[in-house]
Amino acid sequence: MYKIKPPEVIILDRVQKDPRTRERLGRLMEHIDCSNVVEVDYAGLAEIVQARGWNRDGKRTGQYHTNEDPAIVFNVFRWNSQEQVAALGEKFPALGTHHLLGTGAWGFRDAKMLRERQDCVCQSAYEIHCAFGCLHNCQYCHVTPLFNIMLNLEELAEKVKELGESIPHQNLYKFDNATDQITLEPEYGASQIMVKMFSQWAGRYLLLYTKSDNVEHLLDLDHRGHTLICWSVVSETVCREIEKKTPSLEKRIRAMELCQNAGYPVRIRFSPLIPLKSWREEFQDTVERVLSRVRPDVISVDVIGWMDPEQMKDALDMELFDPDYVTILDRLIEEDFQRLGKHIFPHEMRAEILRFIIKEIKRIRPEQPVSLCVETAEMWKELGPLTGMKPQHYVCCCGPTSVPGHLISEVKL
Repeated sequence: MYKIKPPEVIILDRVQKDPRTRERLGRLMEHIDCSNVVEVDYAGLAEIVQARGWNRDGKRTGQYHTNEDPAIVFNVFRWNSQEQVAALGEKFPALGTHHLLGTGAWGFRDAKMLRERQDCVCQSAYEIHCAFGCLHNCQYCHVTPLFNIMLNLEELAEKVKELGESIPHQNLYKFDNATDQITLEPEYGASQIMVKMFSQWAGRYLLLYTKSDNVEHLLDLDHRGHTLICWSVVSETVCREIEKKTPSLEKRIRAMELCQNAGYPVRIRFSPLIPLKSWREEFQDTVERVLSRVRPDVISVDVIGWMDPEQMKDALDMELFDPDYVTILDRLIEEDFQRLGKHIFPHEMRAEILRFIIKEIKRIRPEQPVSLCVETAEMWKELGPLTGMKPQHYVCCCGPTSVPGHLISEVKL
């Protein structure tokens, strides 16, 4: 796992009640350099959260203007009813964020809501979580200077199996877009537990979702083709200047090669696509370097979004950006632009970026499946023919039936 140097480590007392969580905590602590370690109950945790301001989120990582590792909370999931969770929330209102009350083992990606509220095309699915926060310090991300790590992973696996048996129409489960759990392996043990469970689960597949090159622990696992690994890939400049603590592009490509050689189906998200001054040259270089060595079964493409223009200008270094895109951000701020959901840049500017990278992918590998990620119906109408797929009928990196063999989801528009 990564070496971590957090300003403080907070251990919830519930962690000590199970020998498995105690042992997991001990393994992780061997790689954490911190002298400020405390054990608390919910009341004590609430006091700390309130004092640190961790319950006042809404910023992007770059807006904190820090390069230090986040504070760590070691926690456990609770399997309470909605009524019990609500009662705990009333008692400890400061713990209502970051799933500090032990909630959040899975979330539901609601495609119907995205369609109705944002006119975006997506596919509904449950997604699995084990932690909330990250070590990579990507400046555009939503995570705060807090890393809430759940330790009762054996229970999580059991509950996920129960959930999955109740929704037979979902074949693929993303794990984890609320953190990058591979950074904590093998000491954490989530990869081993989940890969083993899915390897024995007929018709179900696990999708590990990462930017990390910490993959050695995966290479000898008996995944039986039921674990896929999806890398988020950006240009070398973005790796260095914006995703500040992530592995370089070269290291990610090497990690993909290793996992591909170990039999894992590999997927790629060119995401987020950020319009820097030399974005065309950088995208071309990135695509060429990746596709010369890796054969992803699916690629998704995605333009940066999910924040307001003011947030983007505060979180990211505008000196790196294409001036045309900075001008648009300034204009949107002047016009008091109100973002409906994901998208900041107007359709024609996103289309320019997406069209360019799709053409680059197809130039190198004409048969490569490429999908748009949470894009509008209008964008699908314009670029769908270039991808070879339709919004009603497409495969993507994390769609609920986008499993090896590409069983295509039907999306009702």
